[in-house]
Amino acid sequence: MPHREESTLNKKTATAGVWLGLGLWNLYFIAKLLLYWAGFLNFHGYYNLLFAAALLLPLPWRWMHTARHIVAVPVGVALLYYDTWLPPFSRLLAQPEVLNFSPQYLLELLSRFINWDMVGAGFILLVAYLYLSQWLRLTVFSVGALAAVALSSVITLPAWPWWKGQVPEAVQAQLATAPAQAAAVSPAAPPQPQGKPTNQQLDDALQAFYQSEKGRHTAFLPAAAGAPFDVLLINICSLAWSDLEASGLLGHPLFQNMDVIFDEFNSATSYSGPAVLRLMRASCGQPAHSALYQPAADQCYLLENLQALGYTSNTALNHNGQFQGFLEELTAGGRFPRPYIPKELRPSMTAFDGSPIWDDLDTLSRWWDTRVKSGAERTALLYNTISLHDGNREATADGGGRSSPFQTRARRLLDELNAFIGQLERSGRKVLVVMIPEHGAGLKGDRMQISGMREIPAPSITHIPVGVRLVGAKGRDPGQTTHVKGPTSYLALSALLSRLLAEDVFAQDKVDWPSLTAQLPETKAVSENEGAVLMPYNGVPYVRMGGRNWIEYPQ
Repeated sequence: MPHREESTLNKKTATAGVWLGLGLWNLYFIAKLLLYWAGFLNFHGYYNLLFAAALLLPLPWRWMHTARHIVAVPVGVALLYYDTWLPPFSRLLAQPEVLNFSPQYLLELLSRFINWDMVGAGFILLVAYLYLSQWLRLTVFSVGALAAVALSSVITLPAWPWWKGQVPEAVQAQLATAPAQAAAVSPAAPPQPQGKPTNQQLDDALQAFYQSEKGRHTAFLPAAAGAPFDVLLINICSLAWSDLEASGLLGHPLFQNMDVIFDEFNSATSYSGPAVLRLMRASCGQPAHSALYQPAADQCYLLENLQALGYTSNTALNHNGQFQGFLEELTAGGRFPRPYIPKELRPSMTAFDGSPIWDDLDTLSRWWDTRVKSGAERTALLYNTISLHDGNREATADGGGRSSPFQTRARRLLDELNAFIGQLERSGRKVLVVMIPEHGAGLKGDRMQISGMREIPAPSITHIPVGVRLVGAKGRDPGQTTHVKGPTSYLALSALLSRLLAEDVFAQDKVDWPSLTAQLPETKAVSENEGAVLMPYNGVPYVRMGGRNWIEYPQ
């Protein structure tokens, strides 16, 4: 009897030499492999194989086996996050302003991480696993698949079938026509090393870009002797070409009535503060993100260049400017006056942080009335609106808010800007209107960022619609829009403004837009936030997060 009790005790406590398998961890690895093969994960085969090995290693005591699984849970969660395309978790922790988001907005953001189709697929996978595990030792299949993925990441396969020794004829034909097709649709670019670039090559390319940008600036000539005109810069938060496409607003009349549209304008950032700083310094080449917070030469500041030509600078907001110290950034150094904020009006929306947002048409109309009464000969306005920012809600009579889809808010904003331009036309004054968004809203999201997330300045967020409209020009042709095709950024806009100021365009019988927009300075589509930079190389976008190596941005 004592011998039998000792045997039972050993079975409960000792497991040395016994391979227990992965158990439910099989489901974890199988699910990740399926997501990887479907293109939803940036799967790291080696680390997952190492994790599986740690789970499989026999341990001498049962309690150690249990403790291992408890410890493995947070490790598995961390490894899953590492396998996603999402930014490093440290970047999320470095955003303390998230604590200021309204509860409704936080709940909305949380819901975007849940894909109900994936949840349903996971339930099917769970049932399939529980059913098959009755007859199959699934650990063998899981470990085999993990080993295959891990080996594939370190073995380079031949580019073409080695048994034939030549490129297939169909592929040869495609390669023969590809250069001609590419030349037909894109401008020539400086040659770069072929093949996947090294981390050092990408670092060198980025530094070379910023070094070349340091020598570029716009020279402003004395203004033409014709009748003076105002310059209005309409700075819109969260509007990119991809957002217009997703909302079905590409054909809105506001764009159809523009005189000039920049087709490939890069905002160079995906956050509001840096975007406004870049616009303020539009008259010089593109600086690195860190340089935005250092003094620049006087010739770099767009509105100061206008002030030198007799313009009075104005700013106006349809929000209080408190979030992330936006107001302080705008007025830093005394380069801008305190903005007009229509606090006397009833808010039309509440922002993502619960602060008030005022109607755009009402705000612009009230500012315009003030400007007309001022009697100033020339005025330059920087107007900033956050009506399209993610998480905004329609204001209700009880002081609360209700959900407002982006499409509804975007259509109303574009309609109101169109109505304001009509108001300017009826005033009889001459005005140059520039619509320039800060960045996009990221409505579609991608593998690295959920919808509304802008931590990484992806092309879908920084590719913005910039338009120019002359109000009151004698030679304007309402049926014609000139498109600037090349890759451009703020320096090109500054150059166009300098050309318009140097000519008496409002008095010309016909505005020569092809000549005015010819050979505007082009800028490579490099974009940067604090801790994230995205750069195209040989036509492929690469991203670097913090101190990590560059990776190809998933398309």
